[in-house]
Amino acid sequence: MKRLIILGFALLFILPGLTAQRLTEFSEEPNAFIKELREFMTSSKRKTMEELFDNFEKVFKSGRFSPEEFKMIRATSNMMLSQRMTASPYFSKYLLALAIVKDGELGETRFKEWHRILDHLLANIENRKLKPFERFLEFSQAFFERNAFRYSRTGTTWIADGPRYDFEIEDNKPVVKYDKLNLIATRGKDSIMIQETSGRYYPVEEIWRGQGGKVTWERYGLNKDVYAELGEYELQTNKSLYEVKSVKMHYPLYFGDLAVPGSFRDKLSAANRASEGSYPRFESHEEILEIKNIGQGVKYTGGFRLHGMTVYGFGSKENKARILIYNDDNELAYRGRAELFTIRREERIVGERVESTVYFGQDSLYHPSVNIRFEIPTKQLQLSRGQRGSDRNPFYNSLHQVNIDANNIDYHLATDSIYIGKTNLGFQKTLTPVSFESLKYFELGDYQRIQNIATTNPIALMKIASRENGGKRTLDANELAKRLNPRFTVENVSSLLYDLVSKGFINYDADKQEVELKDKIFHYADAALKKVDYDVLRITSETTGTNAVFDLKDQTIWINGVKHIELSALQKVGFLPKNNQI
Repeated sequence: MKRLIILGFALLFILPGLTAQRLTEFSEEPNAFIKELREFMTSSKRKTMEELFDNFEKVFKSGRFSPEEFKMIRATSNMMLSQRMTASPYFSKYLLALAIVKDGELGETRFKEWHRILDHLLANIENRKLKPFERFLEFSQAFFERNAFRYSRTGTTWIADGPRYDFEIEDNKPVVKYDKLNLIATRGKDSIMIQETSGRYYPVEEIWRGQGGKVTWERYGLNKDVYAELGEYELQTNKSLYEVKSVKMHYPLYFGDLAVPGSFRDKLSAANRASEGSYPRFESHEEILEIKNIGQGVKYTGGFRLHGMTVYGFGSKENKARILIYNDDNELAYRGRAELFTIRREERIVGERVESTVYFGQDSLYHPSVNIRFEIPTKQLQLSRGQRGSDRNPFYNSLHQVNIDANNIDYHLATDSIYIGKTNLGFQKTLTPVSFESLKYFELGDYQRIQNIATTNPIALMKIASRENGGKRTLDANELAKRLNPRFTVENVSSLLYDLVSKGFINYDADKQEVELKDKIFHYADAALKKVDYDVLRITSETTGTNAVFDLKDQTIWINGVKHIELSALQKVGFLPKNNQI
């Protein structure tokens, strides 16, 4: 008896399911059809399903669907039953889309075309792979209601703004074909657009394959004649970023009628455009372009990037970008070479680790790796040393044959004046020494301090390594480390290398692990053996003001904050400058 009671309860739960399973085909008669559909859709007793069906029933009974359209609905529904599709999610999504498709533009035509695609998908389902059909239903609702390839309330929405399109089947997959449209993506308050493009959208894969079109920088206030002309491209509508490998950049202000080949990417920002305002982005394929109209007296050659409103000049280690600055007499005043410059037209040029040369007559002031900032309106050039590798090199002055160990140098082109160690406005300067050292300078104490407790002086060892490598001046840092100690690696000698850089003996490329020997290595090695003449001329300036002023007109340097000048440490010979100035 107990077993019979349990069996009875079990049947109460199983029978509704069996009733639903027995439905293999909907009736041809509309009233019977809607009744059967109600039972099928609401058997779960879920309120959301009941509300969904009630809304559809109102549309169905209003006579909105013609007899021919009813036949399509019944045929598609029966095919869905044959694939054992459930009320949720498949039928619910189908019913939601029906009224939307019908109410759209060219409703009757689209309704028939849409069902042709649905029936094709249903007829080609294999191994119960139902997801492509479900995705197409999701797409259909967004597409016919919002003209959206993909809709998201919180994420990215892609909108197809075009009057004409066609549905097609390609490799048993649905495709929407556009001959011309504007493709718009939105997210939050931001939006991006590809204008006047064409292509094919694959709803199941959520992929758009486009051809042609253009993207302007108008959302940043630039003229509409600044745009990227797209070739073939592909984007995924579930993402807010897309890339195009081949475009042509039009920027008449910089390149005239030239269309610059390059690559392109665009991206939506989540909310605050200011935080991600570097899109759209273009980068030229070429690295030998000439950018015009940056500012009076400024010429640039190199690659071109446009990130949002910001222009970047770029190059590579082997082929660096180049900035040339001319004075009012159209004479070359400065040459800078670097992998990257930031350019703001008529405002400023900024660069890091720039190989810099300031020209005056036949002579120059040189530094292999310095940060620069050139203010175009005032024609003021700031050179400041960083803290990495070759940044710590001294400046070399060929006119006075001295190395200048200073952190910053300001060149005022309008007055032909160079300020060494100048105090910047808003900053309190400390007593950082600036030294002027003769190229013939040698001090035995310096030589011995570099050797420290090692058995061989690194300076002498580097000269020997150069000689044994056929006079090469660029040597492998690992090889030099092993020469100092067979157990050493570059890491063990990195502090020594950077110290030698700051003293003007070498250049060191940490990325390549290469050491470039400068003349001072050979001079010190020979002077230590008394093979060459040398002097002890080193002038040190300590002041809270400007350390020195170099007047390019008469080619004199006035140095401040000089307490004394030593001519011979051994004989204790020197002099005291008047007013600490020479």
